Amino acid sequence: MASSTGLFLLLLAYMMYGAFMVRLFIHGRIWLRATVRHDTDPSRPPSESCDIWARTFLDVLFFRRLFTSDKILWPGSWLFHLSFLFVMLRHLRYFLEPVPDCVTAMQPFGVFAGYVLLLALASVLCIRLFSGKKRYVSYSNYFILSLILLISLSGILMRNFFRPNLLEVKSFSLGILTFSPEALPSGNLFIVHFLLALLLVPYIPSHIFAAPLVLLDAARREKGLGIIMHEK
Repeated sequence: MASSTGLFLLLLAYMMYGAFMVRLFIHGRIWLRATVRHDTDPSRPPSESCDIWARTFLDVLFFRRLFTSDKILWPGSWLFHLSFLFVMLRHLRYFLEPVPDCVTAMQPFGVFAGYVLLLALASVLCIRLFSGKKRYVSYSNYFILSLILLISLSGILMRNFFRPNLLEVKSFSLGILTFSPEALPSGNLFIVHFLLALLLVPYIPSHIFAAPLVLLDAARREKGLGIIMHEK
């Protein structure tokens, strides 16, 4: 049986995942409508649409626009997003049974990515704070970045100094997915890490869909103007 704290975290997890699904649906519909309008624009030839999609793909995958506008910020930002993806994929082992071979094979890369994530995020925050470009970053973005920084730091501390029982962690995680509460893993740091991660979950859909949509619109305007649009 789960403790009262475990039940609280379980209910909070369902609330956060519910918010995630609602926001995922809303932002997904907005994204689909916007892309359909873009693709069905009669004034735009097919070759131009392909070029705009190619530009957007490069922007999403390699941060082409950021590389053009700020070569100092680009390495940290690109490494931050890439390492965040690897860390997320690594954590799939706590939610899947049996664990796929591909997830098992990438565990060493996920561990390394955890350290890269912390360093890259610290670099991004320092550059943003001390480069005179604070006006380009909203308080909401600072909150999310700070949240990820705390999640990353607590995760590294758990791995190196305050290791929880991983069998208990997996049992608790699978219990959430199967609606069968299990005992909360021992260790206050795990509770902090888990709570911080839950707070981050509802923000993920807006970043997944909003960023590509903004880049797609920027690529369309960039194509029309014939210049790279970026911060000054």
